[in-house]
Amino acid sequence: MNEPRLAGAAWSFVGATLAESANILRALGVDAMELIALPGGPQLDAHAIAADPQGEARRVRALGIDIANLIYFFGTGFTDRPLNAADTAVRTQNQATLLRVLEFCHAARIPSLLLLPGVDQPGLPHAEAVRLAAATLTEWSTLAAAASVQLVFEPHIESILESPFETLEFLRQNPTLKLVLDYSHFVAQGYQPAAVDSLAAYAGHVHLRQAAPHQLQARWVDGVIDFTAVVALLKEVSYRGYLSLEYEHDPWMDSDRVDVISETIKMRDLVQPLLEGR
Repeated sequence: MNEPRLAGAAWSFVGATLAESANILRALGVDAMELIALPGGPQLDAHAIAADPQGEARRVRALGIDIANLIYFFGTGFTDRPLNAADTAVRTQNQATLLRVLEFCHAARIPSLLLLPGVDQPGLPHAEAVRLAAATLTEWSTLAAAASVQLVFEPHIESILESPFETLEFLRQNPTLKLVLDYSHFVAQGYQPAAVDSLAAYAGHVHLRQAAPHQLQARWVDGVIDFTAVVALLKEVSYRGYLSLEYEHDPWMDSDRVDVISETIKMRDLVQPLLEGR
């Protein structure tokens, strides 16, 4: 892409099919959609992708909307089949699955694949957990590039990379990697938005939602992130990817306490004109 572009998360609309989510986003004037694949997922099943990447890709292409990104879960949560698993057999299994997922992304014309960086595990020192994540992400980024897909990772609450400062050091030590820039995971832990700004230069994808200390997802009036400044910063570092509206109705971290549609519209109304230079 030559310019940054707005997308929306398919999973924002609980109970909607992929086709219904695509239609909701079109009605909101958003013409690209981000997908999530979970084992047994209601919209997109991670196991189905691994079993039949070409068939699932045809189903996605039939939606008739550009796909911005795919978030893929190997297991049922953060600790099930993490990317940085201490067990070599799990990492080998994950890589075999990854190749099928990359086949799906290529066939579905999905430009980037988002994976979580992994977790701390019993008996595994934190430094080793981070080293395993870096080695795996670096190797898999090469595999993804061969399939014309960009691999990105998202630092998040309960992962090995919860701090913006440790994340920045991780990126400096592994400069070929790209992250998903999501201020909310850092702000919810009490970090100031300014502490996250240095990560913008490493962004391969962006998630947008308001947050506040102790609130991973906040109403617009309660949020502390200046998204006008965030978009200006992304332009300053020549970011050319998608900015995805990522409000969700999920009980995790009390993320079911805002109205998804109205908050999505508020974010769209601020960001879209900024991207268009209005």
